[in-house]
Amino acid sequence: MRRLLLFSVLLLLAVPMVNAVEVDVLLSERHRPHVEAVQAIQQGLRADDVRLFSGVENGDISEEVAQLQRIVERKPDLLIVVGEDALQAALQEDIRIPVLSVMSMTIRAKLQQRIPLTGIDLRPAPQMVADELSRLLAPGAMVLSYYNPEYSGDYVKEAAELFKKRGLLLAARAWPEGDIWTEMNNQMKGADCYWMQMEYKSVAPDTLRLLFALAKKGKTLVGLSEKYVRAGALLAWTPDVHQIGQQAAVMANRILAGAVAARIPLEHPAHMRLSIRTPDSVVRGRE
Repeated sequence: MRRLLLFSVLLLLAVPMVNAVEVDVLLSERHRPHVEAVQAIQQGLRADDVRLFSGVENGDISEEVAQLQRIVERKPDLLIVVGEDALQAALQEDIRIPVLSVMSMTIRAKLQQRIPLTGIDLRPAPQMVADELSRLLAPGAMVLSYYNPEYSGDYVKEAAELFKKRGLLLAARAWPEGDIWTEMNNQMKGADCYWMQMEYKSVAPDTLRLLFALAKKGKTLVGLSEKYVRAGALLAWTPDVHQIGQQAAVMANRILAGAVAARIPLEHPAHMRLSIRTPDSVVRGRE
């Protein structure tokens, strides 16, 4: 009997221990889209232990930085940062854990050189925009867009090439240092359409007042979500938070299976709700 017990113990010791797969998620639990995205991620995530760490998402990243320090000490297999504050906090730290960014406006390929990062951009794929505008605008139409070269340079460059192939001209300019109102108003005199980039300067009160005033005068405005269409824009794409969560889960599982995060190209949302204003109503569709 003792020999049998000893044999059983030795057999157990001979079996290699399988390490549990741990994923930590930093989000704002007060921000409903964050919660919805994380719920979708959890449904598709292949992990043994998923722990949530909450921040505030108010522009002050001190709480997120403090949470990240706790996370780094835990050494999970993957860190998922949800929202802009969480991403900015991750960039402040010397992180060696693979990072997946979801629902940030400023994620870009250059950041992959700083930390082991990949993620999903909140913007529609440039091809989506080019295809829809070539359908709605006359051939040769000029589309004006102001942007931050650091955040949106590669995105806008890709869009400009696609616009050209479809017979449109994308006049993309870096945000002026001085009077944005005067600069934009003058440039829009020769433009048929303004395309809003998903950047903070795009939603500055003065910028919005000018853009919606121009829309009332007949200029086409491409907004940032369905609410902009209701306010007077011609069209906009709205991210589907649940679908982004599912998409993020697929990327997360690739990393957990051994893929190097920084070598996984950034993605755009695979599914976005297209809203188009008609004389009578706002028509919704799905891309």
